[in-house]
Amino acid sequence: MTKLALLFDASSLLTLIKELRGRAPDLLLEGSTISLAYYEVGNALWRECFLLQRIGPEEASQLLKAIFAILRAMDVTLLKDEELGNAILKLAGELKITYYDAAYITEAQRSNKILVTDDEKLIKAAESRGIKTLTSKMTSKQKRLKP
Repeated sequence: MTKLALLFDASSLLTLIKELRGRAPDLLLEGSTISLAYYEVGNALWRECFLLQRIGPEEASQLLKAIFAILRAMDVTLLKDEELGNAILKLAGELKITYYDAAYITEAQRSNKILVTDDEKLIKAAESRGIKTLTSKMTSKQKRLKP
């Protein structure tokens, strides 16, 4: 069976870490993400902790520590090319999506990877550009089926 080349966005990273717990690194380390994921994950944990108060500061800190450890071990693409930045900007304008979301689509297209996201708007935008997508639920089911 051929391994799928996966690009994880921040929403899928968080979901998979919460759902798969100790098995998450096995799946996530097979894929990649973009450097923006560090900030998006931090922002999501800030929101869960301080705005929605669904988790406490200690749990948020522990999750952040675990996620950063995984991110450091993953293949993480850094946006440092102005030409690529302009392509992302153009795509965001064409699709009427955020620059952040356009960055994931651009990287998935550039690297020929399947985008793993739980964001419905991002799924629709990616698929409109011919990018294959999976949700974290679909991805975690595949992981559970593997021996």
